[in-house]
Amino acid sequence: MELTINQTTQFEINELSIVTKFGVFDITPIFEELNIFDSVLMPCMSGNIMISDSIGLTQKLKFDGSEYIRVDISKSEDNTSVLSIKKTFRVYKQSNRTNVNQSSENYILSFVSEEFVYSEQKKVNQAYVGKYSDAAASILLNYLKIPRQKIGIIDETNGIHKSIIPLLSPIESLDWLLKRSVNSNNLANFVFFENKAGFNFASLSTLYGFDSLFTVNFQPKNIIENLSSEFLGVRNFNFVSSFDLVDNIKNGFFANKFIGFDILTRTIIQNELGMSNVFGKQNLNKYPNGSTGLNRENKDLSEMYDSKVALYPFQQNRFNTTYVKTNDSAAATIIDDTHTYIPQRKAIFNNLLQKKICISLPGNFAISSGFVLNLQSHSYSLQTEKNSKDDSINGRYLIIGTRHMIKPNKHETICELAADSTNNALIDANTLDLRKARNE
Repeated sequence: MELTINQTTQFEINELSIVTKFGVFDITPIFEELNIFDSVLMPCMSGNIMISDSIGLTQKLKFDGSEYIRVDISKSEDNTSVLSIKKTFRVYKQSNRTNVNQSSENYILSFVSEEFVYSEQKKVNQAYVGKYSDAAASILLNYLKIPRQKIGIIDETNGIHKSIIPLLSPIESLDWLLKRSVNSNNLANFVFFENKAGFNFASLSTLYGFDSLFTVNFQPKNIIENLSSEFLGVRNFNFVSSFDLVDNIKNGFFANKFIGFDILTRTIIQNELGMSNVFGKQNLNKYPNGSTGLNRENKDLSEMYDSKVALYPFQQNRFNTTYVKTNDSAAATIIDDTHTYIPQRKAIFNNLLQKKICISLPGNFAISSGFVLNLQSHSYSLQTEKNSKDDSINGRYLIIGTRHMIKPNKHETICELAADSTNNALIDANTLDLRKARNE
């Protein structure tokens, strides 16, 4: 194959075929649009393909969900490059079948990774003792039968636990585990997802620690003959949201209270938690998404612990109870860390999704969920100095979702990015005018 890149949206299809009970059929000449999706919030890669059919393919192949789609697309001469993708998906649905004229029709075939379909056919009914990460690895290998080379990151979780998974599918079981998992910093921020690197059971802290894949620019296009700059240039962008103060307050990011009770030791505890427990351990940028303003009680947001109150069973006191240690040592050492994940997890993820931006780039298969991009934007004011930067945009962002949109003559990558922090320094908002407005 010879491929010389003259345009940033150019690509080469090595194979785009459908594998059926009647054989393998090349659908390159008849596809209108191919979309491939991945997200840190979804367990498996998926997609769909629109087909313009004038050869009666549906009638001949009798689609019933037993088919597979092979995708092999390159952006460079090296077919093994990170700019290429080679994967087989399972077709699970045909939809939107409409006639164009007397001799042709359009329809959409939806597909997903084979592991998702396989997971729906199985149930996990097993007890695990140990780390949640070990249980996750066991489910991936023994229940989903995923080869080790297709497993990306398995982050070690903190604590020894006894867990009984009652008749959940393997993917549902992994979701159950990640919602209870905390990392070495006691942060409840695990995700399970598939990207180009494989299946990952990872902490957001690990993902934040990756070097940025690229620095993406917002410069005008087609001004200079620099293919590299064009390849990493944003074509369109949309700020989904920059902040949502009320949502972060309601979900306890700034401050929350955990009330725990243990019916075995007959104890009640109360912990006051919040931004100070979460921010600073591993983040994308320097400063938290937050505000420094005082309320009518002259308190900061981080001091208002009644913003969110969680009441939940709690077992931590069993560590120090002599009676429990003597009579039930397992109950004293194998506990459920409700005091860490119940008050934290929702707050952490809500804060991450506060600052979101959707950008469109020239097609690039190296961009995949779970990696980090660095955005570099110029100022959008006419009255600023030349080469000034906009720190409200600039910084490191986690790729939380991608859509590779491929048409016969064009490949674009649409990414949804999110940041748990900003490069805008926190400035004291307790000015005279703000104090006056607060009490009006």
